[in-house]
Amino acid sequence: MMKTILLSLFISLCTLQTFAQLDTVVFTEEGAFLFDHVLPYSAYSSWMHRDGEPVLYAACRELGLVTFSIADISAPYPTDTIPIGAFHNLNPTNVSQFEDYLFVSLGGYNLFSQRAGLAILELSDPEHPVVVDVWDSIAFNQGAAIAISDGHYAYIGAMDAGVIILDVSDKSDIQFVSSILPDPNFPEIPDLFSVPNARGLGLYGADTLMVTYDAGGLRMIDIVDRYAPVEIGKFADTEIESIAQSAYNNIVIRDHYAYVPVDMCGLLVIDISSSDMHTVTWLNPWDCDTTNWAGRPGHTNEVRFSTGDAFNPDLLFLSAADIEVIAYSIADPAHPVEVGSFGVPGDSAASWSMDVMNNLVSVALVDNQIVGVPYYSDLGGIRLLSFEASYLNIETTMPTSAISVFPNPASQELHIVRNASGSGVLQLYDIRGKLIDIIPATTETVDINRLPAGLYYLFGNDGYSDIHVSWIKQ
Repeated sequence: MMKTILLSLFISLCTLQTFAQLDTVVFTEEGAFLFDHVLPYSAYSSWMHRDGEPVLYAACRELGLVTFSIADISAPYPTDTIPIGAFHNLNPTNVSQFEDYLFVSLGGYNLFSQRAGLAILELSDPEHPVVVDVWDSIAFNQGAAIAISDGHYAYIGAMDAGVIILDVSDKSDIQFVSSILPDPNFPEIPDLFSVPNARGLGLYGADTLMVTYDAGGLRMIDIVDRYAPVEIGKFADTEIESIAQSAYNNIVIRDHYAYVPVDMCGLLVIDISSSDMHTVTWLNPWDCDTTNWAGRPGHTNEVRFSTGDAFNPDLLFLSAADIEVIAYSIADPAHPVEVGSFGVPGDSAASWSMDVMNNLVSVALVDNQIVGVPYYSDLGGIRLLSFEASYLNIETTMPTSAISVFPNPASQELHIVRNASGSGVLQLYDIRGKLIDIIPATTETVDINRLPAGLYYLFGNDGYSDIHVSWIKQ
């Protein structure tokens, strides 16, 4: 009986199939909250609550951390503001969430740099977060651009001071663990306008930290020993370096692909399966070169996957300054295709970052009233966009995947069946886009008993094609 089941699974791998191909994403502006035009207030980062609460958090350098209710997306309004005085007088620059806590990077890095720091806020009442601890150090005095956490440790991108690792297992008692300064002389000896800055961070598995190092490209850091991190790889695209001063600003990772916005040279897809990293695809929509950085309509800064209960594994979003948001289809993960955008060049509104939750995009608007450096904008605040994806139905003869799973739905165990060419590790994601586990190539049975009920995805590559499989945990 089992042989019959397996045979039918393999036969089903090559059949005439109809599948939906993502074709277009249409954005609609739903609402906004704009700061007073008289004062140049900006939102540098926005983050929508990850557990279904209609709440948005914005790191506003001049104001502090502002919490917005977005229960009515046509009329977002602030419910609380934690001023910079609560953060040791350090400007908040970015915000992320892990479980019931916010992690806020502290320390302005424009004009007059501040100490780098981290604040942790507790979210038992999402509309009124509470500061439980603040850490900073004069030893790192160039500000901080980002903070992320895996729950036990937090990682801070401390600009040209490198990366700081903190122990946050006790959220009320942040402890310094270590720091690392990636090679500052790669890809070239820095000058006044090409100082490498740790701007974006992403965890690749449990023990590798990827750092987008602004003028210093992409770095791979071994953090098996958090007390002694080691740089094990560095990468900069030689084609970009030959024509423009690159700025690697942010990163998201799926399978062995890193998606990196490079200001203002578009989007890089980089293979990070080994320390010998290389470009897979470079999308350069603005034809960047050494002469046209200032005043261009696009300046890519942050990147996000689709998240939330409406998680769509084919969608990637990019903040692009004067063109506020760009959507890409990553149905073929190695070759993103632009499928939609929002923003009118020259409209004096520009995004610094954005976030995605369900079918909603929150845009952090930056007030940047210096003409042409790199773009002019005089609106600070947040903007909410809804989006709708449309699909084309395509009929073709092709394998559905290099693997199949059964049973589906499953409750206790998930069995993985690989075809003749199936190989390589798999990554297990939940519906919110969170990496749950990395599954070795030899695994045939996965214990899923402890996973919450819901929809899950397996991503991978068998050496010939990319793998996408969805399944349901009962």
